[in-house]
Amino acid sequence: MMTILILHGIEGCAGIHWQQWLHDELVKSGNEVIMPDLPDSAHPDRKAWFETVRKEVENIKPDELVIVGHSLGVVTALDLLEKKSAKALVSVAGFASDYGKELNGYFLKEKDIDFSKVKKNLGKAFVIYGDDDPYVPTAALKDLAERLNVASEVIHAGGHFNSAAGYKTFPRLLEIIHGI
Repeated sequence: MMTILILHGIEGCAGIHWQQWLHDELVKSGNEVIMPDLPDSAHPDRKAWFETVRKEVENIKPDELVIVGHSLGVVTALDLLEKKSAKALVSVAGFASDYGKELNGYFLKEKDIDFSKVKKNLGKAFVIYGDDDPYVPTAALKDLAERLNVASEVIHAGGHFNSAAGYKTFPRLLEIIHGI
């Protein structure tokens, strides 16, 4: 059995876009799923997001923990992976560095991620992004894959993998998780 932690992004909430569908599908297949509402998602505090997630997973064995992050939720996943080991990370439209967007730049500038710690604590990593993401530049999406030393999976017309891009379900993501 795996425990899957699903993290939403900025201006999001638990169960938004494809996340409730993924939660339900993973529970049907016998997994435990944690899908917290991260505090003040309209203007998140990086330390508060980290603390919320840290408390949610503190008693989960590293070899059972899979983290799925969407957008800014991936930064919180990486913050966690600096301190706790996990079986896998799946980044959906995720990034790791400030790409000049006022909306989340303050969050990203607060600290740099120590990728040597992340890679030491992480079993597998998957990076998925759309070739037409309207919010995150392709360079920032590619950068995360390069820092994790993994190949990206680029989905044509995936956008930001949100409801506006038609992502109320996400079968490919489910396939990846089942393959871990």
